[in-house]
Amino acid sequence: MKEESFDEEEIKVNKRRTDKIYFESPLIQSISDKIDFLREESKEILKELDSTELKQQFDDFDLEEFSEDTINLIDDIFDDISRFKDDVIDTEDIPEDVKKHYRTTQMYLDRDDDYVRRAKRKLERLEANKLSDSYETRFRAIELCDKAIKINENNFDAHFLKAQTLVDLKKYGEAIEEFIAALSIKDDIEVWLAIARTNRLNGDLEDAIDVYDKVLVKNKNSFEAFKGKAYTYFDLKDYTKANYFFKKANSIQPLDEASEKIWSVCKEN
Repeated sequence: MKEESFDEEEIKVNKRRTDKIYFESPLIQSISDKIDFLREESKEILKELDSTELKQQFDDFDLEEFSEDTINLIDDIFDDISRFKDDVIDTEDIPEDVKKHYRTTQMYLDRDDDYVRRAKRKLERLEANKLSDSYETRFRAIELCDKAIKINENNFDAHFLKAQTLVDLKKYGEAIEEFIAALSIKDDIEVWLAIARTNRLNGDLEDAIDVYDKVLVKNKNSFEAFKGKAYTYFDLKDYTKANYFFKKANSIQPLDEASEKIWSVCKEN
């Protein structure tokens, strides 16, 4: 039988550029939308970069901000994909030896540090008002820290960042547990200061003073410890001691405006 011959133009499929696929999963739809936005935004930027007008006014183009926004969007896409993977894969069904091999590989690739960097980036964007959902962002940062800790339970930064984020969420008891976990990895004076501050915020004022005293044993000229003790005695309404420790702190470096106002109240009382 003779083969039929087709002209190339006869078999070409014409796909409409406006066609868009919609997904039932909101998370998958979010990933798709972000990829589409990134694709279209890149086209527009390339057009702008090629325009004569932009070439003449190139100094006005904030390339650094564009790069940061692009990196943030790519980070969001990876984060959404990661969350989708977590939803689809039930880790309970994975054999322990496979999990162990996976953790070893991830640690070798420094994936735990990657998770911590992603958590820090999210919190920095929240601080810069580039993200609006405060609770969701902090909750996700904690999830990313937990991923890092699952890979490497001795990741100091993961425990410390998770603890700081828990403080922001006013989960003080859980935060102190994470601070202690960080201390078990590295004896860091910043962690001791964070524990003292967390105790104060939680109303455990005597515990806060005890921890600040431990810091002062390690560093007798700790500005933060003196200022922290002053705030704690202020909360205890012991204005004489608060005044004394504000004065000690101020002798090391000038107090900030907020501390100056509280110190003035101590002086008046």
